[in-house]
Amino acid sequence: MKTLLIDGINIYQFGPTSGQAERSVLFAHATGIAALSYKEILQRWATEHVVNVFTFDARGHGESTLETKQAYEDGLESIPWKLCDDLKTIFSKLKAEFPGLWSLAGHSLGGWLSLYAASEVDVEHVVLLDIPLLPPSSAFLWATACLFKQRGIHPLSRPARRRKRLFRTRREALIAFKRNPFFRKWDERHINHYIDANFETQSDGALRLRHDPEWEADLFESQPALHTPLFLKMNSNKRKIVRVELIAGDQSKICDPASIRYFHQFFPRMRWLVVPRGGHMFPFENTAGLMSALALAFPKNTESFLTDVELKAV
Repeated sequence: MKTLLIDGINIYQFGPTSGQAERSVLFAHATGIAALSYKEILQRWATEHVVNVFTFDARGHGESTLETKQAYEDGLESIPWKLCDDLKTIFSKLKAEFPGLWSLAGHSLGGWLSLYAASEVDVEHVVLLDIPLLPPSSAFLWATACLFKQRGIHPLSRPARRRKRLFRTRREALIAFKRNPFFRKWDERHINHYIDANFETQSDGALRLRHDPEWEADLFESQPALHTPLFLKMNSNKRKIVRVELIAGDQSKICDPASIRYFHQFFPRMRWLVVPRGGHMFPFENTAGLMSALALAFPKNTESFLTDVELKAV
């Protein structure tokens, strides 16, 4: 892994161990999970599929120097767009420095940010890992709550605010996370990368959470429930051209299979791939399954992308 510095922001670069990469990927991480939590996953991605993978800590996460206060200037609902602007700026600078074929990719909220950024930057391929895609009934209820500006009701914002911020020792943190149902299916190596990326070691050996749980909760609260108006704002020709790989865990309760056809109406060149033995955090729970899906998303023959919805278990 190499670390680049662009406008005071650390950009982490993972390259193939052999072969010449013809494509580069900018990956955006999920809410509350800093970029280097994916360290081993991104290196495997780069090595097994011969691509350059770049990632960075989003505003308010990890070692990011970007201020969170600026994201609130136009109201809570504007926060995702501020993060999207950050991504577009970094992508434009990387593309200028590393010309060639590019893809955008992201996990959860990072996937949505990548998809919206794709409407305004020069990219023709987007990879989405288990993006929040609610069934119509749930989306309607959440949209109603958003309309009346109800706060603190998002099911993920409450646990975010209760997140433990300090562990006395690394061993204590590791034991706690291994017992936590959220991390129970993660390989211990991934948990250790998560600890390194999201906690700072104090002088007394204690570990303190790098990001503010209130910021994490507000990221959940600020996500729009209904994406239809946002889809319609995107250039229709771009929506028809961009190739979208939507990869989900077969046990995910966040990325709803019933929404496939709805999503496909906006992005006709999309493909839905299902990774077994994994939920919303499937990249950490079944990394081998993710690599199999990425083999389809990054074929050696770049013309072999499917042009219609296809449900596959990989």
